[in-house]
Amino acid sequence: MKALGKGSIASIVRIGLQIAWIVLWVAGVCLLIGAIAYGVVLALVASGAIDPAQLSGGEGQIRTSESGGSFSVTYDEPGGATWPVVVPAFLIGGVAIAGSLIIVWRLKQLFESFTTGEPFRRENAQHLRAIWITMLAIEVSRYVLMGLTSFLLLRFGGGAREISINIDGDRIAAWGSILILIVLAEVFREGARLKEEQELTICWRSASL
Repeated sequence: MKALGKGSIASIVRIGLQIAWIVLWVAGVCLLIGAIAYGVVLALVASGAIDPAQLSGGEGQIRTSESGGSFSVTYDEPGGATWPVVVPAFLIGGVAIAGSLIIVWRLKQLFESFTTGEPFRRENAQHLRAIWITMLAIEVSRYVLMGLTSFLLLRFGGGAREISINIDGDRIAAWGSILILIVLAEVFREGARLKEEQELTICWRSASL
């Protein structure tokens, strides 16, 4: 099977990206509904309709997983579903879903050009650049939000005694992927420039004849 053009591997990947796009939107809607529902619960707790003790719990773990590893915060008796635990979790989920939507949308545009057999478009370099910037933002946000979670649990966790932050998996692979995308973005930009110069040369020669 050919790599580019209609009926190619690129067209199959494009279909998979469309499915991922839909799944991510469904996940985003579910996250939004969950955040609204939790807001209602907090309002009921504030009004006295729900006992605050119902949100308390024992030891537990916040974990965000992805291929190749996971990033987690484990905690000891902070009060299970209280806002210092749940709000950062919603933020982490929101960043992950929003970043993934941006990446998938850019990949869809990228593989659209691959399907039409025109890989070296100038906008493809822009898509790759947007992807690595988004990945970089997600990685930085991951550490910031985990640090925020630790601070909130220690400050408002209601009895939290110890916070441990564990980075599971090989994060070097994620940062390596970002560096590779930076290089690929420049390769596509240079390829697009050479293609445009070639087309201008052909047009000039045709006009001179």
